[in-house]
Amino acid sequence: MKLMNRQKLFKKVLAGILFIVGIFLIQNTIQVYRYFTDWNLGVILPAAFGVFCWLYSCKLAFIEEPIIKNKRLRIVITSMIIAFFVLFAVVEFLIIIDPVIHSSDSAGRVDHVIVLGCGIWPDGRPTASLALRLDKAVSYYRDNPHVYIIVSGGQGPNEPFPEALAMEEYLMKAGVPKNKIIKEEKSTSTKENFQFSRKLIDAPEGEKTKIVFITSDFHIFRSRILARRFGFDAYAIAAPTPGIVKLNSYLREFFAFVKSMLVDY
Repeated sequence: MKLMNRQKLFKKVLAGILFIVGIFLIQNTIQVYRYFTDWNLGVILPAAFGVFCWLYSCKLAFIEEPIIKNKRLRIVITSMIIAFFVLFAVVEFLIIIDPVIHSSDSAGRVDHVIVLGCGIWPDGRPTASLALRLDKAVSYYRDNPHVYIIVSGGQGPNEPFPEALAMEEYLMKAGVPKNKIIKEEKSTSTKENFQFSRKLIDAPEGEKTKIVFITSDFHIFRSRILARRFGFDAYAIAAPTPGIVKLNSYLREFFAFVKSMLVDY
């Protein structure tokens, strides 16, 4: 009897925790939407997880019987959910740890630095995430004035012109000479960032080319793998992710990673 009461209490407490977590996640989506004024996967994901938390908390609090009556089917679905969360945890751990393991400190001398684009505002200003990446590029250039900086970014649906143009302007205002900046204006994905940038470097076919690339911390792991697929010996500089989009960025990156591993060749 005591064991049953403890189990019921545990379910009630867990239901309350999940309900509060759900509120936090849904509020995050609302807050980030106000920042971006645009619906995308990164904005929606916290709310989707939040709704799942709410539904499961209602199940724990009010429904004693299993929702799925067939025991075999219940085991299969439960196993799939557990497998998903294990994969999610492993990938997120790698995303978090990779910038520490594969930094530019061990790169040595390189001739090219690639800055990956990530959005500009409708008035042409770089977003906070992009500005942080460009600041890292300026800092690296000041320490290594021989390098050429490739600014890689095409034009998104709500952008007035290619990101590369805004990136070039930002770098020039920070003191980087125009003749040290190479624009790649066609890419619309991380895969294309490296694919198109390699053509601008004019590297020999099949030869590994050592580069440093700059992107946000959550984006390093996937970017490094894609860079290697397109013939780069790549070392990373991680730019910080603005706090308002940090949770969304890390959640979205899991799904982007899975997609890239399957189709971005």
